[in-house]
Amino acid sequence: MRKIVLSMLLVICAFVSGVAQEGFKITGRLGGTLSGDLVLAASGAEGLVKLDEAVMVNGDFEFAGRVDGMVLAYILTAEQQPVATLMLENLEYTIVAGENGIDVQGGGESQQVLNQYNALNQVIAREKMLMEQEARAAYAQQNQMKLQALQQQFQKVMEDVGAKQAELFRAYKDSPVTAFVIASGMGQMDYTSLKAVYDGLGETAKNSPYGQAIVQQLAVFKQVEPGSVAPDFTGTASGGETVSLHGVKAKLKLIDFWASWCAPCRQEMPNVVKIYKKYREAGLEIIGVSLDTKAPDWQKAMQDEKMTWLNIMDEQKQIAARYLVRGIPHTLLLDENNRIIAKNLRGKALEKKIAELLGGNK
Repeated sequence: MRKIVLSMLLVICAFVSGVAQEGFKITGRLGGTLSGDLVLAASGAEGLVKLDEAVMVNGDFEFAGRVDGMVLAYILTAEQQPVATLMLENLEYTIVAGENGIDVQGGGESQQVLNQYNALNQVIAREKMLMEQEARAAYAQQNQMKLQALQQQFQKVMEDVGAKQAELFRAYKDSPVTAFVIASGMGQMDYTSLKAVYDGLGETAKNSPYGQAIVQQLAVFKQVEPGSVAPDFTGTASGGETVSLHGVKAKLKLIDFWASWCAPCRQEMPNVVKIYKKYREAGLEIIGVSLDTKAPDWQKAMQDEKMTWLNIMDEQKQIAARYLVRGIPHTLLLDENNRIIAKNLRGKALEKKIAELLGGNK
């Protein structure tokens, strides 16, 4: 009889457990007087898909539904402002206001991993806010020593957080969450740093949608890395003629991204002028790509700086975007086959490299 009762209890427990896992439930307990419409949206291949909607009253709200497997989901305000990020599974979650921001409680293992990464981001956000407050006061007092100390202090925080993040990368190298975290910030990385963290991922993470997104970004980065053939582009030169990068024939090409309003660019320009005069007959050609939006400013700067090489204006920043230009001046050296040899050389380093490639000093 006891065996029968025990068996019945096991059946009931299994049934209750099955019911509990049929869907997800998200309960918000943010407190205060926060109110407004909220949306729960899942991230998919074609963008965000609404899973549920709720009205927040005095910080309280609730979502419910069902997902097939784990999905990345966001709680958003009506203005598309993010409230929380979830690794959503058919489990229960509670959203609360923590000491340093919004905390997500409950969920599965993936959510707990994400929480650890989010905790590091909260540290950065808090320290940045505090530093900016102190920096404003120090700036008002013209206290340069304080400003420098604050900068060094924040740099130390970033180094500490970076070290802790690297530890999490190693500890959770097989987790798709780690691939998601890397993918979320990869737009601010370069090929070398992104390749290093990708190579550290386990196969499960690499094969996740986020791991595949990293692979795609690496391919984009690779297009403008040394060893790759530089993407072709065309533009209208200052003289009115159409210029194609691959159509320019030279032993060595220098692509120089600049702008009339860029002080470092203007400071570097006399050096570029000197190099062009010195090595043009040896086979050097320069293609300037200006990020100016006003043609008169562009034309005047070329005249003032005595820039006699080919120059086009990338008004819509399309070329700059393709070449992943994040700041100017930005340079690339290409060989006669348009293969990238080096990037971001300036001053003596640029002249030395050109001298080496064109057979020594001329």
